[in-house]
Amino acid sequence: MKKVAALAAVLLGSLVVAAPAASAAPQQSAVGDFGGCLASQREGDLLLMIDESGSLQVSDPEAARVSAANYLLEQLSSFGGSAGVALDVSVAGFSDDFTVHAPWTRLDGGSLPALQDEVDRFRSRTNGVDTDYWAALDGARGALADRSSTAANRCQAVAWFSDGKLDFTTRDAEKPYAPGVSLGTDAGVQQIIAAASESICRPAGIADQLRSSGIVTFAVGLAAGTAQAGDFDLMRSIATGEPAAGQACGNRTSPRPGDFYLAQNIDDLLFAFDAFSSPGQAPLENETGVCVGQVCEEAQHRFVLDNSIGSVTVLGFADADGLVPTLVSPDGAELAMPRDNAPRSLNVDGVGVDYRWLSARSVSFTMRQPALANPGQWQGMWALVFVDPDGSDPAARSKSNIHISGNLFPAWLGQDVTAIHSGEKTSAIQLGIVDSDRREIDPSDLLGSAYLSVSLVDSARVAHELASRIPKNGIDEPIELDLTSVPPGEATLRLALEVTTADARTASGTVIAPGTQLAPQYVDVPLTVAPPVGYPTLPNRIDFGTVEGSGRFPVEIPVGGPGCVWLDSAEPIRIDAVPDGVGDVALVNPAATSAERCLAVEEGAQGALTVELDVPEAGNGSLNGSVRMMMAPAGELDRAMPVDVPFTAELQKPLDSGRFLLAFLLTLFLGIAIPLALLYVLKWRASRIPAETLKAQRFSVTIADGAVLRDGVPFTLRDGDLTEIVRNLDKPARLLTADGVKLEAKTGLSPVGTGYVRVKAGGLLGSSGAKPDHDPRTGEARLPLAVHNNWVILHDPAGPADHASLLLLVGAGSNPVRLIEDLNRRAPGAFARLRERVGSDDTATPGTGAPDGRPAPQSSFDPFGAPTAPPAPTFGAPPAFGGSSGFGAAPHRGSSSSAAPAAQPFDPFRPPGA
Repeated sequence: MKKVAALAAVLLGSLVVAAPAASAAPQQSAVGDFGGCLASQREGDLLLMIDESGSLQVSDPEAARVSAANYLLEQLSSFGGSAGVALDVSVAGFSDDFTVHAPWTRLDGGSLPALQDEVDRFRSRTNGVDTDYWAALDGARGALADRSSTAANRCQAVAWFSDGKLDFTTRDAEKPYAPGVSLGTDAGVQQIIAAASESICRPAGIADQLRSSGIVTFAVGLAAGTAQAGDFDLMRSIATGEPAAGQACGNRTSPRPGDFYLAQNIDDLLFAFDAFSSPGQAPLENETGVCVGQVCEEAQHRFVLDNSIGSVTVLGFADADGLVPTLVSPDGAELAMPRDNAPRSLNVDGVGVDYRWLSARSVSFTMRQPALANPGQWQGMWALVFVDPDGSDPAARSKSNIHISGNLFPAWLGQDVTAIHSGEKTSAIQLGIVDSDRREIDPSDLLGSAYLSVSLVDSARVAHELASRIPKNGIDEPIELDLTSVPPGEATLRLALEVTTADARTASGTVIAPGTQLAPQYVDVPLTVAPPVGYPTLPNRIDFGTVEGSGRFPVEIPVGGPGCVWLDSAEPIRIDAVPDGVGDVALVNPAATSAERCLAVEEGAQGALTVELDVPEAGNGSLNGSVRMMMAPAGELDRAMPVDVPFTAELQKPLDSGRFLLAFLLTLFLGIAIPLALLYVLKWRASRIPAETLKAQRFSVTIADGAVLRDGVPFTLRDGDLTEIVRNLDKPARLLTADGVKLEAKTGLSPVGTGYVRVKAGGLLGSSGAKPDHDPRTGEARLPLAVHNNWVILHDPAGPADHASLLLLVGAGSNPVRLIEDLNRRAPGAFARLRERVGSDDTATPGTGAPDGRPAPQSSFDPFGAPTAPPAPTFGAPPAFGGSSGFGAAPHRGSSSSAAPAAQPFDPFRPPGA
């Protein structure tokens, strides 16, 4: 950020630190929440999901949705570059089904043309027979769940466009959420509409599955052709959580789950998509009249800039044809932007202006602060005016969305080394302001005013105001945060920065226009509030991973001492989201269900509490909720306090192998072998390791007392580690060598799904941090195609029982802190299960590695691999607890030195979001 030459007068006032008032979490806009997440995490996903139904031939014959969606991509690309945010985008369509047309792609100037080309193909994608909201939302949930499985607190959103209500075409067909009901009659269609609505909006249904997974929904409805505004009541309710016709959709409505925009034409669509084109940096909305003949004062869309502003993008519209938008500079120079079929680049007072017409009545232009401009050329009052040259429509109206990008973000400086404990007052919290590169800037350098506020939303989604409107001359002063009324658990610290640009003044100093107040810039910092000192530590989240079929699936909940932990049998589990037909999901057979039967862990030791997830019936979808656990300091059970620990699982129905074989043979019999072969070829072509810079290094480690040790101490990285770049990744690869270990891309025999990577280490058994973690047929470790930011444990069964070789695979530019935490938390358990495989039928030939543990030379690889059995249960064999369900009597289990180490998310030195 360029240092300004002159400083504004120091604001009067003093630091205001609010008492810890608690209230329901405020209903911020969903786009503001998404932007706050992106500002904190600096990366995220957006799924662009567009209707393909046949009604579009009437409602949108000029493909206005395509123009608006491509404008959105262009604006998002610009936003990502200026705000320092890496946004990945995928493009999908829906009608009677959900189809991904463009895979996940990092949105930037290089990828933008290809993504826009894919969106352009929607001009002819107008032959769908249904408008199936259920298929769209379930498909979006699955596509985003695949992205979030390896990263907690990932920022995710879906931009959903449709031109009509939930509806189906009468034909001989069924839907998965209404088995046995045919679409062959009007009555059947109405039954299926009701079934789809029920499945989406029931408590814990698909709407709640999206919301509880943190997915924000931006919905745009086009009320044109035969569609009316009322047709989108259900779509609005799904997106926002607001009741439709008196009926609620889902239980989880806070924070606001999404935003809805109604459009009737191309210009409405442009403004709808523009509203969430710069998440967290809401546009300034203006509406006024037009000027007749020449620029006038009364119809100006004004905004004041100073040198803290880097760029401005304006979308302007007038409701009459033939008007000329005109930009007026601080010195009074006028720049007319007459309609042109091609983009134009002009100049006014030394400031470059790029503009283009998006429709007959809407224009967009961008202006950026010149690198060597005189402050007078940029700083001051600007205005957009629509001029009616012949006065044919003096009653016309104009409106604008003005995006002013200062790219200033509030920050909690030194948050990684600040202790945050429930029930205490934290001191010396250092706040600040940073630029898009997260470099700290001096608040006093801002010419205008700035205020910073701090609030916290706790694990019960209750908001606590901690500090209110700290003025810029007090932002760099340490403050105290009062957490005496904040319970332990997952929380979000929201920082809000309010900036107003400097006043526009004459040469003599007279104010001619007050500064422009920008929309608040939010930054949402995920953190875990630790329990008071002396209490045990618990994970911030329990992840059951992918659960296939029905049955019981065990998990070990790591516990760090000192203290005692048990499950609250009176209120053990809360379900926020569950797929259809699964039944009453429960946690069963816990070893500790009361204070008398608690799991006691000594100070400095690690224990594990095993529970089982009971899934009565198989289903497809997200299972989210929380389990209530009680914790108490050692020897002080009367001081017990509850903690709600969230849990998640991705449920999948197992493949019906009999039906699959029958369908396969029938396909061959009907002569469709060639298309099937094409599917294999396409899948084989796609089964490659992405061309992204990769660092790799192997380490010799031991696994002892439930910990990964390097030279006898818990594993950490040291200076000089991870310096070697894996070669041959200048393009997607099928075979790589990473520090002596071969990574081979495999396709598998199924024509659908994704490929994977097999880790070949000369007969060494392997296990990875992925799911599934190994190939049951060979015993070798298995990774997803995107091998970046993963770990692999390799072990020679003929060698020492506690020795292993650790392979780290880290993407360039990635922070490995979370990877190392995941390794230390999960690798001991993975190694224990690996040792259980020694000598079993699914192991590779042991002991064939080189003396130093590196793999022997490998033969050529088969790109299609071989079919593998379903992965073993993620958490090993179920423990022999008494009882069949609920919290029946079970033997007490004390602390175990061999249990996996706790992740200790309540550790105050743990990075946020890990």
